This record gives sequence, C-alpha cells and structure tokens, in this order.
Amino acid sequence: MLALTLLALAAGVPLSGGMATAVACLALLVFGLPHGTLDLEIIRAQQAGPWTGMVTLVLLYLGLAAAMYGLWRAEPVLALAAFIAIAVAHFSEDWDGAGPVILRAGLALALLAAPTLLHRAELDAIFIGLTDRAGASAVTDGLMLVLPVAVGLGLIAIASLWQAGRRDQAIGGLAALTGMLVLPPIIGFALYFCLFHSPRHFRESLLTLNWRGVASWGGVVLPLTLAAGAIGVLVFGLEIRAAMPERIMAASFMTLSILTVPHMLVPPLIATLSKLRHPHALKTETA
Repeated sequence: MLALTLLALAAGVPLSGGMATAVACLALLVFGLPHGTLDLEIIRAQQAGPWTGMVTLVLLYLGLAAAMYGLWRAEPVLALAAFIAIAVAHFSEDWDGAGPVILRAGLALALLAAPTLLHRAELDAIFIGLTDRAGASAVTDGLMLVLPVAVGLGLIAIASLWQAGRRDQAIGGLAALTGMLVLPPIIGFALYFCLFHSPRHFRESLLTLNWRGVASWGGVVLPLTLAAGAIGVLVFGLEIRAAMPERIMAASFMTLSILTVPHMLVPPLIATLSKLRHPHALKTETA
C-alpha cells in the first residue's frame, strides 16, 4: 500500500482522483477486515455463559451490523457522525501507552479531523458522497471546530508515548497525523488503517489467543474475512450511485462502520453479562 502510494506520487498520478480513491477503499477492506475476525475466538476464550455460544454471538454481531446499516439508510448524516464517534473510541486503543483516555482519544480525533486543515473541500465531497446529503458538511464543520484542541492533545499523547519508551507508537502516531494532514483524506486514512491500526490489532489478538503461525489462525481468519467481504459486496450491490468510485467508496466505508459497531460493542457487552452472572468470581479475582 505504501509502495503503491509512493509510486503514484513519483509518477504524478493524482491521489485524489477516482481511481486512487477506489483502490484505497478496496485496500481498506482487503487489509482491514481480517483484524476483527478473531473477536469471537477471544470472547469464547475469556468469557463463559449461555451468550458465548457461536450461534448466539454470530446473531448478535449480525443484528448490530444490520442496525448500523439501517441507520445509514434512514439517517445517513447521523450514521456518519456515529461512525466517526465510534472510530475515535476504537482508534484510541492504538495509543494505550499515552496515559489518560483524553490524550488517547485526542490523538484519535486529531487523525480524523486533520484533513479539514488542508483538504476541507475534499472532505466535504467525501461526506456528501457517503450520505448523499448536502447537510453532511456540518460534520466537517464539527471536525474543524475541534481540530486545534484535538491536535494539541494528540501531540501531547505522542510526546507521552515517546517519554514512556513506546517509540514505535510515537513514530506511528506522528507519521499517521502527518499523513492525514498532507495527503488526500482517503489515502491518508487508508495508509493509517492498513499499515498501523489493523496489523497492530491483529498481532495483539494473536498474542491474546497465543496462536502462532498461519496454520493456527488461517482456518478462522480466512473464512470470516470472506464472510465480511460478502457483506461488503452486498452493500455494494444495494448502493445506487452515479459514478463507480463513489459507489465503491460508499460501500467500503459503510461496510467498515457496519462491522466496527459489533467489533466495538459485543466484547464489552459479553464481559458485562459475565460479570453480572458471576459477581462473586469477579470479587475473588480482584482480591
């Protein structure tokens, strides 16, 4: 992904053009979908209860995904705002060594708000293209409003990571923020999502499960990635857009949001249910 971006820059290919946008959106799905495929295995390894059965978990995931898609259809601007809020919460997990949650969330928000500084018009076009609503520019207004505070918090978070000895996270944060500032929004986001966020979470999931080698995880990751890809194809088929790049962009980001909602909500929901069912076990562990 990075090599293709550098080659495009060297060849003078417009990174904000329709073809570059379509390629970046497809890359988001190809390289981004696998990192959430281990959720169910982690839940089943860490929690116990009637709700940890595979059928129950799959139905819960599909139900939340369907609810998010329904929101896109009914209130697309609200769905966009919700997706950004969920993304901030999710991306804040990338900076777990930065200290207080306000710093981690600030850096995550800075990444999403950064394009409003140099690419305001392009971000407006993206949001309007996603929602098919002119009012989506209000979301850009909101991101521009919080940009100064978010960038300030983000720089403090990067400095905190460096001081804590987490140099890889600090460098990754600075590189991601720089990319989101100077590159076209979708290209910058795709580079961050595909080269930093997804590999980091996938690696952490493998460590949690203590799975090593493709033989241990390939049988889970591959079919679930294909299933998630099928959801993307379905969303693509349901989207009616004037231009193919817009259709691909809408389907890609809707699919990401549809899958991110259960990816974020199901694990803490199951953990909460387990605590309610076994409160005494929780107290014993705490003691």
